Amino acid sequence: MVRFFALVFALAVPFWVAGAFMGDLPGAPMNLPVGALMFPCPLVAAAILLRRREGPGATRRLLSRTFAVMGMRRTPWLAAAFVLVPAVDLSAYGLALLGGPLEGEHASPLAAPLLFAVFFLAAASEEAGWMGYAADPLRKRWGPLGAGLILGVVWGAWHVVPLFQAGRSLAWIAWWFLGAVAARVIIVWLYTRTGASVLSAIVFHAMLNVVPSLLPGYAAGEVLIACSALVTTLVAAAVMLSGALSPVGESRRSTEGGEDTQSGGHNRWL
Repeated sequence: MVRFFALVFALAVPFWVAGAFMGDLPGAPMNLPVGALMFPCPLVAAAILLRRREGPGATRRLLSRTFAVMGMRRTPWLAAAFVLVPAVDLSAYGLALLGGPLEGEHASPLAAPLLFAVFFLAAASEEAGWMGYAADPLRKRWGPLGAGLILGVVWGAWHVVPLFQAGRSLAWIAWWFLGAVAARVIIVWLYTRTGASVLSAIVFHAMLNVVPSLLPGYAAGEVLIACSALVTTLVAAAVMLSGALSPVGESRRSTEGGEDTQSGGHNRWL
């Protein structure tokens, strides 16, 4: 897995260099820099490694799994992928408004469907690597919680350069990083509860970007990002304490759902 992580970072370097010279993406929400265009890197890294190991058809199988609707019969967990982020962010936003109105650029609510489509495609490129390629080997070795923490730290660190390029302060990035690790733990939880559905991770990831794009002052407010990170961390702590991420619980649910993630259908991704 170290090779995958190293390749993801190496592939991102040209985007970071471009971001250093070219600044922000024109018309992009949240002052996204050119470096944010690195989102295909996890997919490309996974495709390179899988092709080398399994041959030309590996990329097609990875994409097929990424968009498969496995687990989508478990409707409550798909709904959770859509509503958890708005619930957390709007709660944090309400707390921040207690200190006064927040101002800043934001997208019109009418742009929400377009934003979701754009961020869905970007999230799919990332999650094909993070969850479609890396999650199962990490879960097998470290358990779901360990996998969530490892992926969260790597995922957060991978975003640090573009965040600096977007003009974020060190304090802002620190709070964001805490929230990112917690969010990845929740993504692995959703992935587990939906029978290893990468699609659930894509939806949740897309919402992480859609909702802040619609809130005035979200990206600029230090108080808001702190509240958001803390609330997300509390949600992740509740998930951990509930036992939903225990290896035993995962194995039992996978077996009951007819999807043995340790053998059979998903073994080719280990």
